[in-house]
Amino acid sequence: MESNRVALKTLALATAGGVGIEALAHWGIGQWGLAPLTGTALSRLIDIAWMALIISGCPQGWDHIGLDRGSWLPGLRRGLIWSAGFGALTALGSSVLQAAGIDPLRLLHPSPVTRAANPALLFLVGGFIGPVAEEIFFRGLIYGYLRRWGFWPALALSTLIFTLMHSGTSGVPIPQFVGGLVFATAYEIENKLLVPITIHVLGNLTLFSLPYFFRI
Repeated sequence: MESNRVALKTLALATAGGVGIEALAHWGIGQWGLAPLTGTALSRLIDIAWMALIISGCPQGWDHIGLDRGSWLPGLRRGLIWSAGFGALTALGSSVLQAAGIDPLRLLHPSPVTRAANPALLFLVGGFIGPVAEEIFFRGLIYGYLRRWGFWPALALSTLIFTLMHSGTSGVPIPQFVGGLVFATAYEIENKLLVPITIHVLGNLTLFSLPYFFRI
């Protein structure tokens, strides 16, 4: 991967716009009585549109974050392979924890989980829209900018930022920490952003499905 593919100006514009969009979404949820999921859906879609506008204006366009049209199909294929491997390792780790008398589901959800009132919207926002927006920002832009200082600093810092940004969610942010490491590593190796997007989408869909198959 190129070590200086994302300029500071690009990252700064995307970050400033994202902060403003999120602030406006929080205000709109309270002011207009929007449901939190609806507000999140709108803010993430606007985030994607804002980042798309900035990235399209860069000299290399989508190519400089590995999301040009020619990378879509190969990225999807490689993402499915990575997801299968990640899923197998997760299943193995869960088996080891269970053998040791530790419930892996309780590590993810220490408190009982309430099923969403609108599961279709939850899966749409958390399973598809959210991962796309987050991978463009955290891997495409943040990791892409930090990569100028080498793989390991970029991996550590982007994962730390990604984990901290999710620290307000319920439970220990283990999935976000592990996910951040996997997403960035896959992006580094494959050089195609659709690879971590695919892993992220399938991982989130799996996590959101757990309350519907297990009592947690």
